[in-house]
Amino acid sequence: MKIYFTASVSAKNDHPQIGEVYEKIVKKLESLGNKVIADHVLKMGYEDIQQISDEKRVAYYKDMLKNINQADVVVAETSYSSASIGHELSLALEKNKPIVLISKEGRVPQIYKAMREHDIYIVEYLKIDELLDRLDDELARVKEGEDIRFNFLVPPYMVDYLEWVSKKRRIPKSVFLRDLINREMEADEEYLS
Repeated sequence: MKIYFTASVSAKNDHPQIGEVYEKIVKKLESLGNKVIADHVLKMGYEDIQQISDEKRVAYYKDMLKNINQADVVVAETSYSSASIGHELSLALEKNKPIVLISKEGRVPQIYKAMREHDIYIVEYLKIDELLDRLDDELARVKEGEDIRFNFLVPPYMVDYLEWVSKKRRIPKSVFLRDLINREMEADEEYLS
C-alpha cells in the first residue's frame, strides 16, 4: 500500500524523543512492504517550516494534496495537537481515504472518536514497542475494509440532488449513497434470510 504519514513537526522541538517515535513508525510501515511518504515530517523541523518562502509553501501544499490523493491510507500520529494535521485528515476524509489514527493513550482528539461512519482506525498506545507490534494488524483491518469502486451512470437531475444533499448535510455523496443502500439492506427480509 501507499501510505501518507503525518504528525506534528512542532512537537519535535518540545519533545525531542517524538522524532524517534515517528522514525520507528515509518520504518515499521516500510518493513511491512508499504511505500511511505514521510519526509515532510521526518526531515523538517519547526524552524524549517517557519523560514520557507511563500512560493515554497504553495509547492509544499500542492505536494501534500497530491500525496494524500495518491495514498491508499493516511497514518497520523496525533499525540500532540496540530491544526495542520487536522487539515490533512479533513482532506483525507473528503477523499474517502481510510485513516489509521495513532495516539498515546488518552490523547486521541475527541472529534475522531465520534466519526464512526468514516474509515478511521484508532490505535492508542503506552509504549512504542506495543504500537509497532499492532501496526500490522491495523493495516490488515484497513485492507479488509477497503471499498470497491463501483461506477454507474445517473441522469443530471440525480446528480443535482446528490450535490444538494452533500452540501446540505455536509457529507460526501458516497456516504449518502452507502447509507441509502445500508437502510435498504437492513429492511430487506429476503436478503437477510
